[in-house]
Amino acid sequence: MGFEIPEILKISQQMEDKLIGKKIIDITLTEHSKSIIKQGMSNLDKRQNDILNMPITKIFPKGKWIFLEFQNNNILMFGEIIGKFSYIEKEESLPLKYHISFQFEDGSALTFQSSLYAFLTVATRDEKSQHRYAGNIGPSPNESNFSLGYFLQVLSNNEKKPIKSALNIQDQISGLGNAYINDILFESGIHPKRKVSDLSQVERDNIFDSIIKIITSAIQLGGSADEFDLYGNSGKYSRIMDKNTSLCRKCGEKVIKENILGSSSYFCSKCQKL
Repeated sequence: MGFEIPEILKISQQMEDKLIGKKIIDITLTEHSKSIIKQGMSNLDKRQNDILNMPITKIFPKGKWIFLEFQNNNILMFGEIIGKFSYIEKEESLPLKYHISFQFEDGSALTFQSSLYAFLTVATRDEKSQHRYAGNIGPSPNESNFSLGYFLQVLSNNEKKPIKSALNIQDQISGLGNAYINDILFESGIHPKRKVSDLSQVERDNIFDSIIKIITSAIQLGGSADEFDLYGNSGKYSRIMDKNTSLCRKCGEKVIKENILGSSSYFCSKCQKL
């Protein structure tokens, strides 16, 4: 599934609670990390010295990204994450398998195990602002500037796109991905292939309301039950439409799975008509 805004907020807060003021004294790249580096999603093989032995001064989330700022103004960027972070206390054992570990001066560590891919990149502030993804992140549904008016303008700018695509344009609406979009569209009764131009004003308003409802609930519940926090605890939000959903909870029809725009969509053909 990958981390979306509810999981990012939870893990970012945990990192802030544990890592502020700490110094990374060593970074271990295992054999498993080679795939991330080869894909150009990590430069930790070349840029470790930019962040080693520097106190972490600030940690903040934005969209699908978590940013760790250091005293020298360099930034460690975690983004588009499909995998698992683990915080290891002093004298606890590291996981049997991981891609990257960050060791701190107090003996604690942070590991990351990729399930598919993730950005783990060191950047200066200028490099961050110019990054293709991290440098251009739009408002998230939990932010005050994500208003109904803003959302309607986003839809107006993307009239020719399917609604599933419009909800996943990270430089316009950040933090939503396939998992929560499935639930949002089911909640609002909209088929993922519906063109934005075909949506009525009422349907547009309903989608906005569903975004706020679903994401607020998921944040309050600590993210999805399919994802884990720094301590191995899963969230308590149960997804409405996923691979484990066989029947529509509204009408009892069989839930349809279809690859739409490169990822699996789950929907009810009766409640979400095309």
